Amino acid sequence: MNNIKIIKNWEDDSLLELKIEAMSEYISVNQLCYIQDTDLEGNGIKIKEFSYNFTNSCYVEFGKKEENFTPAFSLEFLPSDTSGKIKIEVDMEIADNEERKHRCCFYVDSEIGLVEQFGMKLIQMATQNTLEEISLNI
Repeated sequence: MNNIKIIKNWEDDSLLELKIEAMSEYISVNQLCYIQDTDLEGNGIKIKEFSYNFTNSCYVEFGKKEENFTPAFSLEFLPSDTSGKIKIEVDMEIADNEERKHRCCFYVDSEIGLVEQFGMKLIQMATQNTLEEISLNI
């Protein structure tokens, strides 16, 4: 049940519209997000690097959570436990008001190897235009 899925709806020059679906055993949330391909690639690189040094946390933001008018979300990868399990704090915007006040935060569970693959797939989605959909835990 724990998963984060990113679907590329369209791409225009360097701007991408992504549909994000995140779920845990308690909740399932989805939203749209707009991001530059270079920012998506940078997030993939940060996540991939985190998978090699997972004793610290790693924060990535998709879109801008402040000073912007489009929905955004963030992922914070918490340090791994001794068995390689990782908690990811998902912070998604609920686009039901103009002031962007409503957010939903929850944890998604994963493993370090799956996190590494997720980072590599984000890089591939941003640079090679070959992936339309990626999932964290599948």
